[in-house]
Amino acid sequence: MRLNHAEISGMQIAFPPSVGVVMTMVVDVHNPNGYDVAIRAMRGQTVLANRYTIPLDFRAAGDGIWLASDATTTVRIPMTVPIDLAILLLRETYMTPSVAYRFTGRADVTASRTFKIEKDDYSVDESGFFARNQLEIALSGIPH
Repeated sequence: MRLNHAEISGMQIAFPPSVGVVMTMVVDVHNPNGYDVAIRAMRGQTVLANRYTIPLDFRAAGDGIWLASDATTTVRIPMTVPIDLAILLLRETYMTPSVAYRFTGRADVTASRTFKIEKDDYSVDESGFFARNQLEIALSGIPH
Protein backbone atom coordinates (compact mmCIF):
# COMPACT_ATOMS: atom_id res chain seq x y z
CA MET A 1 0.00 0.00 0.00
CA ARG A 2 1.26 3.45 -0.92
CA LEU A 3 -0.39 6.71 0.02
CA ASN A 4 -1.15 8.69 -3.13
CA HIS A 5 -2.62 11.82 -1.50
CA ALA A 6 -5.32 13.16 0.81
CA GLU A 7 -8.30 15.26 -0.16
CA ILE A 8 -10.49 17.60 1.84
CA SER A 9 -13.86 17.54 0.14
CA GLY A 10 -16.46 19.33 2.23
CA MET A 11 -18.59 19.09 5.31
CA GLN A 12 -20.46 16.11 6.74
CA ILE A 13 -23.41 16.20 9.10
CA ALA A 14 -24.05 12.84 10.76
CA PHE A 15 -26.27 11.18 13.32
CA PRO A 16 -25.82 11.09 16.27
CA PRO A 17 -25.41 14.83 15.85
CA SER A 18 -21.92 15.71 14.69
CA VAL A 19 -20.37 18.00 12.11
CA GLY A 20 -17.01 17.48 10.50
CA VAL A 21 -14.84 17.94 7.46
CA VAL A 22 -14.55 14.97 5.12
CA MET A 23 -10.93 13.93 4.56
CA THR A 24 -10.28 11.09 2.13
CA MET A 25 -7.04 9.12 2.08
CA VAL A 26 -6.31 7.97 -1.47
CA VAL A 27 -4.17 4.83 -1.34
CA ASP A 28 -2.70 2.88 -4.27
CA VAL A 29 -2.77 -0.82 -3.44
CA HIS A 30 -0.78 -3.29 -5.54
CA ASN A 31 -2.00 -6.88 -5.59
CA PRO A 32 0.91 -9.03 -6.86
CA ASN A 33 -1.07 -12.26 -6.54
CA GLY A 34 -2.57 -14.31 -9.34
CA TYR A 35 -6.01 -13.95 -7.72
CA ASP A 36 -8.23 -11.07 -6.64
CA VAL A 37 -8.02 -9.76 -3.07
CA ALA A 38 -10.60 -7.68 -1.15
CA ILE A 39 -10.01 -5.06 1.53
CA ARG A 40 -12.68 -5.64 4.18
CA ALA A 41 -11.61 -3.03 6.72
CA MET A 42 -8.90 -0.56 7.73
CA ARG A 43 -8.01 0.51 11.25
CA GLY A 44 -5.47 3.06 12.34
CA GLN A 45 -5.04 6.79 12.68
CA THR A 46 -4.08 9.99 10.95
CA VAL A 47 -1.95 12.54 12.77
CA LEU A 48 -2.48 16.10 11.50
CA ALA A 49 0.14 18.84 11.93
CA ASN A 50 2.32 16.38 13.88
CA ARG A 51 0.04 16.48 16.95
CA TYR A 52 -3.68 15.96 16.36
CA THR A 53 -4.75 12.31 16.13
CA ILE A 54 -7.89 11.17 14.34
CA PRO A 55 -8.83 7.49 14.67
CA LEU A 56 -9.69 5.47 11.57
CA ASP A 57 -12.16 2.59 11.57
CA PHE A 58 -13.26 2.02 7.96
CA ARG A 59 -15.49 -0.94 7.06
CA ALA A 60 -16.03 -1.61 3.36
CA ALA A 61 -19.56 -2.30 2.22
CA GLY A 62 -20.60 -5.79 1.25
CA ASP A 63 -17.75 -8.28 0.99
CA GLY A 64 -15.10 -5.56 0.56
CA ILE A 65 -13.29 -3.52 -2.07
CA TRP A 66 -11.94 -6.02 -4.61
CA LEU A 67 -8.46 -5.52 -6.04
CA ALA A 68 -7.71 -7.17 -9.38
CA SER A 69 -4.86 -9.69 -9.56
CA ASP A 70 -1.44 -8.41 -10.65
CA ALA A 71 -2.66 -4.79 -10.71
CA THR A 72 -2.63 -1.57 -8.72
CA THR A 73 -6.01 -0.25 -7.59
CA THR A 74 -6.73 3.18 -6.13
CA VAL A 75 -8.78 2.93 -2.94
CA ARG A 76 -10.49 5.89 -1.26
CA ILE A 77 -10.74 5.74 2.54
CA PRO A 78 -12.96 8.44 4.07
CA MET A 79 -12.58 9.83 7.56
CA THR A 80 -14.05 12.79 9.40
CA VAL A 81 -12.08 15.66 10.96
CA PRO A 82 -14.21 17.10 13.80
CA ILE A 83 -15.25 20.69 13.06
CA ASP A 84 -13.50 22.13 16.13
CA LEU A 85 -10.21 20.49 15.08
CA ALA A 86 -10.61 21.68 11.48
CA ILE A 87 -11.10 25.29 12.66
CA LEU A 88 -8.11 24.98 15.03
CA LEU A 89 -5.93 23.65 12.18
CA LEU A 90 -7.03 26.48 9.92
CA ARG A 91 -6.03 29.03 12.57
CA GLU A 92 -2.72 27.34 13.45
CA THR A 93 -1.59 26.99 9.83
CA TYR A 94 -2.50 30.54 8.83
CA MET A 95 1.01 31.30 7.53
CA THR A 96 1.66 27.98 5.75
CA PRO A 97 0.39 26.73 2.39
CA SER A 98 -0.01 23.11 3.50
CA VAL A 99 -0.83 20.84 6.43
CA ALA A 100 1.31 17.78 7.18
CA TYR A 101 -0.26 14.44 8.02
CA ARG A 102 0.85 10.89 8.76
CA PHE A 103 -1.44 7.98 7.95
CA THR A 104 -0.80 4.68 9.74
CA GLY A 105 -3.01 1.67 9.77
CA ARG A 106 -3.69 -1.96 9.05
CA ALA A 107 -5.96 -3.54 6.48
CA ASP A 108 -7.92 -6.77 6.76
CA VAL A 109 -8.12 -8.57 3.43
CA THR A 110 -9.83 -11.55 1.88
CA ALA A 111 -7.92 -13.60 -0.69
CA SER A 112 -9.78 -15.14 -3.63
CA ARG A 113 -13.46 -14.71 -4.41
CA THR A 114 -13.81 -18.48 -4.48
CA PHE A 115 -12.04 -19.54 -1.27
CA LYS A 116 -12.43 -16.30 0.74
CA ILE A 117 -9.31 -16.81 2.85
CA GLU A 118 -9.05 -14.01 5.42
CA LYS A 119 -5.77 -12.37 6.40
CA ASP A 120 -5.42 -9.37 8.70
CA ASP A 121 -2.81 -6.73 9.47
CA TYR A 122 -1.40 -5.57 6.12
CA SER A 123 0.14 -2.27 7.16
CA VAL A 124 0.55 1.23 5.79
CA ASP A 125 2.66 4.03 7.30
CA GLU A 126 2.90 7.05 5.00
CA SER A 127 3.20 10.82 5.30
CA GLY A 128 2.10 13.67 3.11
CA PHE A 129 0.67 17.17 2.88
CA PHE A 130 -2.65 18.62 1.77
CA ALA A 131 -3.19 22.20 0.67
CA ARG A 132 -4.41 24.44 3.47
CA ASN A 133 -6.81 26.15 1.09
CA GLN A 134 -8.74 22.84 0.74
CA LEU A 135 -9.52 23.11 4.44
CA GLU A 136 -10.39 26.79 4.07
CA ILE A 137 -12.81 26.05 1.22
CA ALA A 138 -14.46 23.22 3.18
CA LEU A 139 -14.95 25.53 6.15
CA SER A 140 -16.17 28.55 4.16
CA GLY A 141 -19.44 29.77 5.55
CA ILE A 142 -18.67 28.49 9.05
CA PRO A 143 -17.88 31.36 11.44
CA HIS A 144 -14.35 31.07 12.89
